[in-house]
Amino acid sequence: TCALPIIEECSSISRQQIVELVASLRSQHIGDRENTELALLLTRLYQALLPLTPNLVLSVRGKQKEKDSCSLAEVSALVKKEAEDMFNIWISSKLSQFSTSLFSLTSTAGSFLTSLPAWDKVTISETGDSGQEINSIISIPPSPSLPLITSLLSLASTIHRSHPSSFPQSLLSPTSINVVQTILSHYSTLSTQTLTQNVALQLLFDLHFTQTLLVSRDTKDQFSTTLSTLLSSLETNIDPFDLSVFSPHLHSRVKKAAARCVSGLGCLVPADRVAIISSYKISTTTTQDSHNILCVEPQPCPRFQLLPLSTASLSKVSAKAALSSAHLQLPLLVGQAAVDAKKTAAGKTDKSPAHQTAASFFGSMPWFGTNS
Repeated sequence: TCALPIIEECSSISRQQIVELVASLRSQHIGDRENTELALLLTRLYQALLPLTPNLVLSVRGKQKEKDSCSLAEVSALVKKEAEDMFNIWISSKLSQFSTSLFSLTSTAGSFLTSLPAWDKVTISETGDSGQEINSIISIPPSPSLPLITSLLSLASTIHRSHPSSFPQSLLSPTSINVVQTILSHYSTLSTQTLTQNVALQLLFDLHFTQTLLVSRDTKDQFSTTLSTLLSSLETNIDPFDLSVFSPHLHSRVKKAAARCVSGLGCLVPADRVAIISSYKISTTTTQDSHNILCVEPQPCPRFQLLPLSTASLSKVSAKAALSSAHLQLPLLVGQAAVDAKKTAAGKTDKSPAHQTAASFFGSMPWFGTNS
């Protein structure tokens, strides 16, 4: 009878101490906003607090079962919410650094000279008015602009160092959405300015790359209107004929770039996009992009190559196959097959030159084969 009040009092004290601990850590962290790594450390602490302390769980829930314990449910909800808040503080600082790095891509001439990667040269054939075939060379962007891909890789590397597999999926999905929003916001500013055709082509590539890699099925409706508006705005800076010629080559290189970057940016790529991008069939490397060492090989080399078979080995294999097939014949046909084999061998022997010479020699001797 005395144990029940003690258990209830222990449960109440344990719950109160956890609430005070959370409040104390939050107040200390608010005064040190610059130390974002502390927020990630507190996220780990809240994630492991209950799973790694079973005795604390027993003390909080008291006499009630785990499913029916209101105290345990309250503490679990508090710890989970605090972990999400700390993670959001940490990821917000990283997204701020991502925005700063991305905003280095401006509309000034000097910025674009340092932002554009080396372009691929593609030879296309056209038929002139006289019916003569004309070959021309066009340049196509093969990869995202340097500020975009550098900012994405830097953010992904930071998240990878923090072991994103331990983060709940509900925390990583909003991060990918915030990244897309930041990119679209900056490119909306760039699209309102007067751009050269080459710059517009590169920005067009960047938007298609972002849409292919980072926009999931669930967020497609959220970004479709903004993306369509931005793409239309950028296409106005490109000659319509050139756009019709460049578009097929541009889209194929967008898929190649997405397949190349899906592993490095894996923590930012939605789960449904990983399967789709991995299924892209990359065309065989051609002469115009043979200098690119990052091309995706469509048929990777197996770990162990098959050894070639010699001619003698092939003949042995054929003989074994013939013997195996002979054993599969019906019993009644085995004798007939043997007779046919002897007749065939005899026929081959009769046709040999040595046998014909011997037969003519002994046939010219009248005494050979007679009984005297």
